Amino acid sequence: MIEFQNVVKRFPDGFTAVKGLNLTVHDGEITVFIGPSGCGKTTSMRMVNRLLSITEGKILVEGRDNRDFPAEELRRKIGYAIQQIGLFPHFTVLDNIAVVPRMLGWEESRIRKRVDELLDLVGLDPDINRDKYPRQLSGGQQQRVGVARALGADPPIMLMDEPFGAIDPITREVLQEEFLAIQQEIGKTIIFVTHDIDEAIKMGDRIAILRDGALEQYDTPDNILAHPKDRFVRDFVGSDRSLKRLGLVRVSELMDPESKPLVRMRDSTDKARQVIEEHKVRSAFVVDDEGVLKGWVDLDGIRHAPNSLIDAMMEADFHEIGVRKGNTAREALSAMVARGFRITPVVDKNGRLVGSITLKALQDLAEQEWSEEEATAS
Repeated sequence: MIEFQNVVKRFPDGFTAVKGLNLTVHDGEITVFIGPSGCGKTTSMRMVNRLLSITEGKILVEGRDNRDFPAEELRRKIGYAIQQIGLFPHFTVLDNIAVVPRMLGWEESRIRKRVDELLDLVGLDPDINRDKYPRQLSGGQQQRVGVARALGADPPIMLMDEPFGAIDPITREVLQEEFLAIQQEIGKTIIFVTHDIDEAIKMGDRIAILRDGALEQYDTPDNILAHPKDRFVRDFVGSDRSLKRLGLVRVSELMDPESKPLVRMRDSTDKARQVIEEHKVRSAFVVDDEGVLKGWVDLDGIRHAPNSLIDAMMEADFHEIGVRKGNTAREALSAMVARGFRITPVVDKNGRLVGSITLKALQDLAEQEWSEEEATAS
């Protein structure tokens, strides 16, 4: 647990960056610090591991004033991942991740085992990537190594300063999803700084909205969206609060695992027509014998190629047309709008079809959110 007790940060020029901050970061949760530029979010985070000193107040780490720890001991307890990644260019991936464990005097066999575990955890093959240098990695791969390094000595606390901010949107979304899956396994106590409200809603168990060094609102994402404290918070989270609340609901909560209008590639077009009519849908999903999604077929395709399902189907990679259980309802809605589907396949990480989610399910959820918001407003 991390507790801010009336924390103030005043710089030598007289500027007060943080003004009487009081909040508790709960064990095993991700707390997101967010606000306009200059609001004090990064300054607040950097006082936790004493990269910046506290002017007034206290920060308790595991119930102890963080100034009572020797600096090296404190920082060994706290992993640190930043937007610029900060990998040492002349160190291999292994050496970068091993920095803190070596400082702690771990044996090399234990270090190598830990490095391989962490590379697996962040989705990088140890045998392929262990001995590479940062310049040989893509930006997304470097960011994964940065996260692995922050986890090197298995610290109970992590500080993450816009860790996914310097990479392209697609890679960023993948890393967000993967990190949330990792957090389900490791349960670290995390302070996560971002300037992106959508990222805050997606990543945070709780969100601290700061303004001019002061805390405006600290609550769960759902409560902040449903009950913004004042006009500043309401404007900051945006006018599409109802749609943003769809970002809090996972596909797994709305999908139907039984309703899968599907045919196999070896089936006939007559079978495909029958499935489409029985499910009262516009198209059926096409899978191979292992159940991996390969595309879809509709009545128009069947009319053009009545004797061959393979010729009639629209072939597509499952990444392009499917969503995962861990995706949000908002992401599923975006996928439907982009692809013109009324029913979207839900796939596992290997592309196997595990269910579907309908436009009606998303509409019903949105209407429920809107009605709740109207009731609150009245």
